[in-house]
Amino acid sequence: MTSPALLSELPSDRNLIDNQLRALLKQGDSDGGPVADAMRYSVLGSGQRIRPLVAIRTARLKGVGGPKWVASLRSAASVELLHCASLIVDDLPCMDDEQVRRDRPTVHVRFGEATAILAAFGLVALAARSVIELEGTRAERASFVEFQTHLLKVLDVGGLITGQSLDLALCGTERECSRALMTELKTVPLFVLSVRAGLLLSSSSACEVEALLEFGRRFGIAYQMTDDLLDGEQFDAEPVLAQLESARYCLRDFGNDSQGLEELVDYLHERACQDNRSHR
Repeated sequence: MTSPALLSELPSDRNLIDNQLRALLKQGDSDGGPVADAMRYSVLGSGQRIRPLVAIRTARLKGVGGPKWVASLRSAASVELLHCASLIVDDLPCMDDEQVRRDRPTVHVRFGEATAILAAFGLVALAARSVIELEGTRAERASFVEFQTHLLKVLDVGGLITGQSLDLALCGTERECSRALMTELKTVPLFVLSVRAGLLLSSSSACEVEALLEFGRRFGIAYQMTDDLLDGEQFDAEPVLAQLESARYCLRDFGNDSQGLEELVDYLHERACQDNRSHR
């Protein structure tokens, strides 16, 4: 199990991420009025920050530090900005029509539908430009452009958009049969992008990149399965725990360097087990 020292880093890492998010939102707030207010409202709530946590802990695993750490932290925050934009859209009346998100009114309830839509656009734009605006060498700039391309691909019709469309179109047994596909389209891409954010400017072999990207995929599936368990859409924790061990297996060749990511696996493991105990 994870050591107490590593457990203590979880709130510290969240603070790092929150400070970076505040800095980016301030940078993106130039007379934005209510739209800028809605952007801050959507991002600076009580989110778990699990995606940017995956990013910065991947960067630590690869020993990213110094000036390169700035790019890692900013790319991690950009993933969270994109995630928050997707939540605004998912919650709209024409989508899932949610009234509460993160223990408070959703963005469209608080600010109105028009402002919510504009805020989502604003967050996507801020996420897309947050890394590309960094200074760097020619090789580093090329890496920034590559990451920006991956970020935008996550949002396009091969990713989150298709996943949400499928989610809206299906119901009942048909929806249940397509749950795994919806997870691959709606949840997994942002976790894989989080790993890419952590690998930004790192020195990694092709095998290491493949293993870590696969960790992101399997961890993303486990995260969605845990959410389904907590929401009462799944009643057996065993498949969740098996998926978590599958994610952990991807880290087997990184030794002690992987402890930060393994702590996040432990975090989901504890959530799943707590929920399972509550149903006994």
